[in-house]
Amino acid sequence: MDGFEISRMVSSSAGQLYDYVSFKQYVTDPPLGMSETQVSGVDVGDGYAVLYLAARLSDASGLILRVDSDQIDEDAAGFTRYDEISKTIVIRPGEEVLGRISDGARVSVLTDMKFLISAVREFYERYGDMIRIPDVPSVDAIPVFPTGAEANVQQVAASHGVLKSSMSYVWGAPGTGKTQFVLSSCIRGCLAAGERVAIFAPTNNSVEQVLRGVLRALPEGECPDGIVRLGIPTRDFLREYPSMCEDRQAQRRLDDCLRSLDNLEEVLFERACDSVRDDLAALLHIEAGFWDRDDLVGSHPELAGPLDSVLSVCRMRSDLSLMLEADDIPLSSRLSDVSDGLYHRQRPAASISEYDDWSDGDIAEKIAEIGEEADAFRSRTTGNRISAATIVAGTPHQFISRFRPKGSAEDGRMELDVDRIFLDEAGYCGLIPALTLFSCGVPVSMLGDHMQLPPVSQLDREEVLKGTAEGRSLGLSFLWDLSALHSEAVLTEPFESLRDGFLNGDGPVFSITCRHDLTSTHRFGRNLGSVLDSYVYHNGVAGSGEGNLGMYYIDAKCDRRQNRENKGEAMAIRSLIDGERMDPVDICILTPYSMQCLEIKRCIPKRYHDCVMTVHGSQGREWDTVILSVADNGTISRDVPFRFTSSETDIGMKVINTAVSRAKRRLILVCDRDFWIARDGELLCGLLRESERYGA
Repeated sequence: MDGFEISRMVSSSAGQLYDYVSFKQYVTDPPLGMSETQVSGVDVGDGYAVLYLAARLSDASGLILRVDSDQIDEDAAGFTRYDEISKTIVIRPGEEVLGRISDGARVSVLTDMKFLISAVREFYERYGDMIRIPDVPSVDAIPVFPTGAEANVQQVAASHGVLKSSMSYVWGAPGTGKTQFVLSSCIRGCLAAGERVAIFAPTNNSVEQVLRGVLRALPEGECPDGIVRLGIPTRDFLREYPSMCEDRQAQRRLDDCLRSLDNLEEVLFERACDSVRDDLAALLHIEAGFWDRDDLVGSHPELAGPLDSVLSVCRMRSDLSLMLEADDIPLSSRLSDVSDGLYHRQRPAASISEYDDWSDGDIAEKIAEIGEEADAFRSRTTGNRISAATIVAGTPHQFISRFRPKGSAEDGRMELDVDRIFLDEAGYCGLIPALTLFSCGVPVSMLGDHMQLPPVSQLDREEVLKGTAEGRSLGLSFLWDLSALHSEAVLTEPFESLRDGFLNGDGPVFSITCRHDLTSTHRFGRNLGSVLDSYVYHNGVAGSGEGNLGMYYIDAKCDRRQNRENKGEAMAIRSLIDGERMDPVDICILTPYSMQCLEIKRCIPKRYHDCVMTVHGSQGREWDTVILSVADNGTISRDVPFRFTSSETDIGMKVINTAVSRAKRRLILVCDRDFWIARDGELLCGLLRESERYGA
């Protein structure tokens, strides 16, 4: 498909999705596509407020501040940083909003899928026709490999292949060196060749993860023009790399300075208008027919001073200056028009009593002072920093909502003027936001693991499949269910082929995309690597070194279950925590289901509550010890599919693979062992066979 077809298709799908989500938000609890986190406490300071959240945010991108019934977008709210540990957000929203918060307004933080859908639709309608297969690299960049680290053959080949290709995909399980070796080597090569690059990742957390990996490989001083990290940083990232993070307050302060300058200049102008009132009155009494200054002064030399005074004031406003100097109109007519322009209009600045005691010199001095302050803030605004930066990093949604493509016409947005684009965690990034990156015409390189979790979709999959097959109201919604790795299919195949591939469950197409596989991982022991290659990867993935990951199981029975919660497993986790007294920083308790998250939190001490999350919430992160509560077993009051746990389903295999891949030192499976060990061919069965009984 060409850009015009893609633009029309995505715009239509966005409209379908918006209508669907809008309807569902009125009939579902919680509302579909909306997440609201209450603010339990507020500390208001000088120009800022600290919001204490009732729960931890799953992601800090695309946030909206709600104050009573008003919704304030991310930029206007001035989200500055997010701290996962204390569950706080710092905002700098301006005096009016701060005043309302101080006065006890009800405050919450929310994300609304409708806002994201609207932003996407607007982008495609503006720039969608620019989406195309990227150009071949114009610069022959060569990867710069890290010193002191011995690269394997696959990593070297992938690094060279990426820099020579217009489209590329580096596939590897966690720990294979996608970020810290291939991506970092490619970026160092780009910088050495004088190129500017953009790094994108699907979530705020993944942006910081990929930046940390790149920064570890960049020697000090190798990126002299700096890195700009877009969006809301976590507290730790802001503390570690303050110069990389956006200073949203700078733009707001600059805007305040510019408004103050306008106001003060308006006061001076109004004073100047009043000072020439008598001079203009004298000029208005001249006879008609004088056409220019020389004629007037020649006949009335006493009017030279008044005329110069009026001219001086008119030159403070270009429209008045042009009006007075238009020599094809009689001077008397021009002076009459100037009089109307000076005095027959609203003049609010002339009645500001606060400046009554200020002399013109006082105001001029204040203008100079504020002008210096504005210049200082101007250098710190995001737009100016991006213009000078060598590396820009953020999420695709930040590109969609704030930028225009490279080479597009000026329209008030910042241009993303980079030479290459890298997209990390591409398998977890949605197709629709990722496709926008192809509007810049520069090479796009994707890195990820399509056997890990796919993009999060708010839509019911059965409804999507039915709507797609029947071509009904959700006939285009499947586009929002695909990952960035399907970009080539959109760019090269007809719509019907893309739709049929989705219905058939086909994987991504890599014909013109240069694909490289990395199979040696330091993250898996030999035991876990062998299991995952047998059940998931089938391409020779192996844990490097001679050691094994600590793999254990706890056999937890639960005889009665109504839904997805499993009290037996929750109690087993409580016993495990009580026995080991583990540091919450070192562990993560994962489960495929949100209901089981709640059940576990009911059973364990509160200090461990933030350790509990769904598998989707763990994407891109890692812990020393991962405890996986499977939840599903053979006892439930109704017949339900094991969609997120059985590897007979594509999503089930990816959920379990993602969960166990988060462990750096120990993996502890909490489940009904007898039930799962009997399900031959299941990934969980294979994992249990390689695991020892915990505490044996």
